[in-house]
Amino acid sequence: MCTKVAVIILAPTLIIKCFTCAGLFLAGNTQKTKRCPYCGKCINLQKAVRVAQVANSLEASELLKQLKIKNANNPRSKL
Repeated sequence: MCTKVAVIILAPTLIIKCFTCAGLFLAGNTQKTKRCPYCGKCINLQKAVRVAQVANSLEASELLKQLKIKNANNPRSKL
C-alpha cells in the first residue's frame, strides 16, 4: 500500500509597522511591497519598520495578536 504525504513549507514572515498609521500587519519575507490594511498606504518592505521576523505565518499570527493586545493595554508603548 502506497500513501502520499503532503509537505507544507511555511516561509519566514515579518510583522511590519506602518509609517503612516502605526498599524501592525503581516508580510511575507520575499515580498517587496504591501498595502497597509488599515490606512491603505503602500509600504516598501525594504525600508519598513520590522517589528519581528518569525519562522512561519502561524507563529507570526500568534505574535501579532499578543503585540496588539499589549498595545491596546498600553497605547503609549513603543514597538
